[in-house]
Amino acid sequence: MILTVLGSGSAFSAPHRYNSCCLLEAGETKIMIDCGSDALRAVQKAGVDLSQIQAIFITHMHADHCGGLPAVVTAMHVADRDAPIEVFVPHTHMEFVRTWFAHLFLYSERLAFPMAVRAIYPGKVKLENGTDLEFIENSHLQKYHQFSGPIGIGTASFSLVARNGGANFFYSGDIDHVEDVRSYLDDTLSLVEATHPSLDELAALANEGKESVYFTHIPQELEDGGEWKRELEHRFGITNLNVVHDGQVLVV
Repeated sequence: MILTVLGSGSAFSAPHRYNSCCLLEAGETKIMIDCGSDALRAVQKAGVDLSQIQAIFITHMHADHCGGLPAVVTAMHVADRDAPIEVFVPHTHMEFVRTWFAHLFLYSERLAFPMAVRAIYPGKVKLENGTDLEFIENSHLQKYHQFSGPIGIGTASFSLVARNGGANFFYSGDIDHVEDVRSYLDDTLSLVEATHPSLDELAALANEGKESVYFTHIPQELEDGGEWKRELEHRFGITNLNVVHDGQVLVV
């Protein structure tokens, strides 16, 4: 499998980082994982052929992970793509995304290609080439339940594991605590977000020296000269966090 980091930034990242977005290739299968607000620009900069994307998977409904969906779908339509596309979103938001697309006049019946919006539940999805995607529900959005619950909006949020031919890739999505996903990080190429876990947790993981663990979702505070980066250096002695950059290609 080949992973291209299209966007490695957080919601409030430095200008040189796009919002969360990745391209995962396994043989002839190409999928996007997350599609942040500026994903179309990230895709264009990386030279990704949108006609070759079979599916888009959204880990949770924050704009820096899903806000670029309409622009990407529109770009596919303008480019006269004719192959079908599947858009997978957390089950709590499937009907919202269908309605969202409708309000933006992105009807499957008028697009140049068939589009289906499908629900992500905890568990496994098998892709056509034999790649398994396992979705692990995490607690990232549960802190909003007091606001979303009374109006009937769910808080499903997911991390995922992709497995193909003995190769494994783990993507944390957004998480609040490293401990929630630590069991998936051993001997697996992993992208772990670096905005929401505490600096103590990030430092502890970095000090384990796992070369296969990379950090993404980078806020401005972790850039050179940033407050968090200085604190990691002064408090924990960490001078080189294994941070990915936009356009970086990792072989799984």
